Amino acid sequence: MKTPLCSSSLDHKLGTCFDWVTTQLDSNEAVLLVSQVLGVTFTELHTQRDRLLAIREVEQLDSAVQRRVQGEPIAYILGSTSFRNLTIKVSPEVLIPRPETELLVDTVRQLTPSTGRVLDLGTGSGAIAISLTKEHSVQVVAVDIDPRALQILAKNCALQEVSIEMVQSDWYSNVTGHFDTIVANPPYIAGHDPHVDRGDLRYEPRLALVSGPTGLEHFNEIVGSAPRYLRPSGWLVVEHGHDQRDAVIRLFNKHGFSRVQHRKDYSDTPRIVWGQWDGR
Repeated sequence: MKTPLCSSSLDHKLGTCFDWVTTQLDSNEAVLLVSQVLGVTFTELHTQRDRLLAIREVEQLDSAVQRRVQGEPIAYILGSTSFRNLTIKVSPEVLIPRPETELLVDTVRQLTPSTGRVLDLGTGSGAIAISLTKEHSVQVVAVDIDPRALQILAKNCALQEVSIEMVQSDWYSNVTGHFDTIVANPPYIAGHDPHVDRGDLRYEPRLALVSGPTGLEHFNEIVGSAPRYLRPSGWLVVEHGHDQRDAVIRLFNKHGFSRVQHRKDYSDTPRIVWGQWDGR
């Protein structure tokens, strides 16, 4: 059984508390949690071991550790995560950006001119939209159905000092104009998948995870309606589940996309499909 720090006989020195955390959590998580909660560097964890912590600091650390022991994602505990070397604010109202989603940014950058216009569907925290704006100088319109997600996006825009047009919309319902590229990382887990009730996923918004009975429901809308919003020779780029590549490719072909391609993520898992709309 995990021992609460505040009710233990440990002293309140930084080194002693850090050593205790490493008995409760994975070593990498322990370093991240202690350094972020206490505002110390990795070096200070080892050179200031005799520093006495205030009771408030000990209580904050204890609370954070207990939340993680119970399974809550570290990103929600800290209120932020890292994405393409950017600090992105997150909350339980938005999905935590995954490393594999960085491939979406790479792909959109390769396909879109630096002066282009991009539609980010289901933006969530805005990690994709902000990365594209900062790295590629494109004009991004970021869409989400949940106003709470757009509030998080607004905070991230302020943090990263970027300007992004935000639209509350159920996919394309409130979108106007045409785009060089549409990018989407939609909910793609099937409703019966037991993984949504396990591990970190238990804490993430179901609206951002589950699509419907098959997991493909949102792709039907995103791919089927994309031609009405793409400029001639524009691109649609989507992230999908590990076993959905073939089904998503069939949707692209069904709706008239050409040059349909796919890409695996860093773990060699099928993850991204994209295709071009020729405007016919």
